[in-house]
Amino acid sequence: MITIGILVVCALLAYYYPHVARWMGILSFAFVGENFYYEWLPGVVFSWNPYHQSIVFMASIIAMTALVYAKELKKEQISMLLLTLAGTIGFLGSSSPIQSFFFLELIIFPIFFTILGEDRTAAFKYFGFMQTASILVLAGLVGGGTIGSILLTFGFAIKMGIFPFHSWVPDTHSQAPTPFSAILSSLVVGVGAYGILIYSSTPEILLPFGIISAIYGAAGATGEHDLKRLLAYSTISQMGFAAVALAKAPEAVIIFLIAHSLAKASLFFSVGELIKKGVNTIYGAIKSKTIFFATLVSGLSILGFPPLLGFAAEFSILIKLINSSPLAAIFFLFALFPTILYIERIISMFIRKGGSEAESALPLIIAILLLPGVIPWMSS
Repeated sequence: MITIGILVVCALLAYYYPHVARWMGILSFAFVGENFYYEWLPGVVFSWNPYHQSIVFMASIIAMTALVYAKELKKEQISMLLLTLAGTIGFLGSSSPIQSFFFLELIIFPIFFTILGEDRTAAFKYFGFMQTASILVLAGLVGGGTIGSILLTFGFAIKMGIFPFHSWVPDTHSQAPTPFSAILSSLVVGVGAYGILIYSSTPEILLPFGIISAIYGAAGATGEHDLKRLLAYSTISQMGFAAVALAKAPEAVIIFLIAHSLAKASLFFSVGELIKKGVNTIYGAIKSKTIFFATLVSGLSILGFPPLLGFAAEFSILIKLINSSPLAAIFFLFALFPTILYIERIISMFIRKGGSEAESALPLIIAILLLPGVIPWMSS
C-alpha cells in the first residue's frame, strides 16, 4: 500500500519534476511486499494483502522497467503512467470487492487521457468498452449469485480483450506510447483474467470464447504488418489461452499470466526500440544481439517451447483439457500453428540483411526471467 501511495504522489510530482517522479516511482517498489490493514470505520476495513505474491512481484518488475523506458515521454504521460501502475498494483493486492472496483476504475482514466492525445477514436472506443465492463463487474459484485457471477465474468472478459470483445485491443495498443502498450498488453489485460480467477464462480462459460479467441487472435497476427498491431492480436490470442485455463485449469492461470506478461512486455519494449530506428512493420530489418535474444526467448515462450516458462503453463492447460475435454484440446493445439507463423515473422526481421543497429538491455532483462531456474516462480 505504501507503493501505491508513493505512485499517486509521484503522479502529481511528475507535472513539475517528471524525472524525479519516475525514479521515486521505481524506488517505491521496494515496499511492494509490505501488507497494509486499516479499519477506518467499525467493520469497514481498507487493506492490501495479495492472494498471489508472485504475480505482484512480476507486475513490479514490468512496472519498474516501463518507468525506466518512460524517460522520453511527456510529463503528462509520465503522470498518467504512474497512475495506471498505481491502479494495477492496487487491484492485484486488493482484499475486498469494493477496493478492487475502485482500482479497476483508476486504471481506466489515465490510459484514456493518454490515448486521447494520440487518437480520439481509439480513446473513446477503449473508454466505452472499459466502462461497459466496469458496469457488468459492479453488477456482478453487488448482485451475487449465478447471474451476478456471469455478469462479472463477461465484464472481466471484456477487460481481457477476448473474442468477441476484442476490437479495442489493436487500436489501443497501436496508438499508445510504448511503455503504455507494454503495460496494457502484459498487465492491464491480465487484470481481467485475475479478476475472474478471484471473484467468478462461473469461469467455465468462457471455454468456447477462449478457444475462438486463441485461434482468431493468432490468425489475425499472421496477417498484420504493423508491429504493434501484430503484438496486440497476439495478446487477443494469449488471453484466449488464459480464458481456457480459467475454464478448465484454474491452477495454471497464475503461471500462465506471469509467462504471458513477461514475454509480451519484453516484446513491446523490443518493438519500441525498433520503432526508434524507423522500423514499424514486419518487413523491416534490424541488427541487434540483445533485442534478438529477448525476442527469441519471449517468442518461444509464447509458443510454449520447452523448457521456458510458457511451456510449463501451456502444458499444464493442455493436460487438463485432454482429461476433461479432448475436442477442446485439439482446438487448443490448432491455435499453436498460426502462433508459430507470427513468431517466425517477428524473428525473421533479425535474420534479414541490412537494417540499422539497435541494442537495449531492458527487453533482455525481462526475457531472462522466462528461463527456467532464474526465479522460482510459485503459483500461490
